[in-house]
Amino acid sequence: AGYLPDGTENLPEIAKLDLRIAPPVRTHFYFSDWVIEEARARAGQGYAERRVTTTLDRQLQIIAQDVVRNDSPASADVALVAMRPNGEVVAMIGGRDYSRSQFNIAVSGRRQPGSTFKLFTYLTALEQGMRPGSPVSNAPITEGEYRPVNSDGVYGDSISLEKAFATSSNVAAVRLFEQVGANAVVDTARALGVNDRMDMTPALALGTSDVSLLRMTAAYAAIAAGRASIEPVGLPPASEEASNSAGQQGLATPMDPRVVSDMRIMLERVVSDGTGRRAQLPVRASGKTGTTQNNRDAWFIGYAQDLVVGVWLGNESG
Repeated sequence: AGYLPDGTENLPEIAKLDLRIAPPVRTHFYFSDWVIEEARARAGQGYAERRVTTTLDRQLQIIAQDVVRNDSPASADVALVAMRPNGEVVAMIGGRDYSRSQFNIAVSGRRQPGSTFKLFTYLTALEQGMRPGSPVSNAPITEGEYRPVNSDGVYGDSISLEKAFATSSNVAAVRLFEQVGANAVVDTARALGVNDRMDMTPALALGTSDVSLLRMTAAYAAIAAGRASIEPVGLPPASEEASNSAGQQGLATPMDPRVVSDMRIMLERVVSDGTGRRAQLPVRASGKTGTTQNNRDAWFIGYAQDLVVGVWLGNESG
């Protein structure tokens, strides 16, 4: 068409296309490592091929991988657990890249849960007869060695439990923790399956003791199911009979319906009108945010319909 000079001299080089397909990041191996011992036990002895069914949902695992790859800071470690309210784990991310590190942060990692731990303090208060509208002091703490502050700088004479939980008031949580008693809060956490060592100090109210993402997610699953405690599992019951008579829901203890209902109201308020507004969905959603000092750890644990998800971002070595 006359746009190029005559001859082959001074012609631009023909573009070379890089058609290599990037290999997928393998993250399902974290789940496989978690269930392998029980799977081997079920398979039994011998050299014949054995097939063991797991609870992993391939599509949900792919979605979890995509979220980790595309929607989280590349410089941060990340872990994710998704389970049904009965404890069946359907997706698990134990780290950003299994080829780089086989350490499963979701199962074996222990991190400070921040305000996600407030679930146990507020649940204890409800068990002791308080309601979402019950007042708790939101005044600054000016006495004693431990003087937490509210991240938003907002204080007041009193605030309802529901609003204190939704806005994640630190001073209200600590006052409530001291009101209901440290032992009672720890007992509640234990009843919901969190068995890590906990320091019996007021700082525990703000999640300063290390816990695992897997167990914390199962604790929120207990609220979704209305039963405690939910045991996280990667393999379905070995037989239909076991499923009917000793399934996860069957073994878990029913919780007080009034307490569960009130706690669900408060968890919904976090997402609809509190610190978890960015987790809003087209369907009803519930959950709790959590951060630790200097934002070293960031958590969100919540549920919608029949899926409970816990996410952690941070630096596992820091």
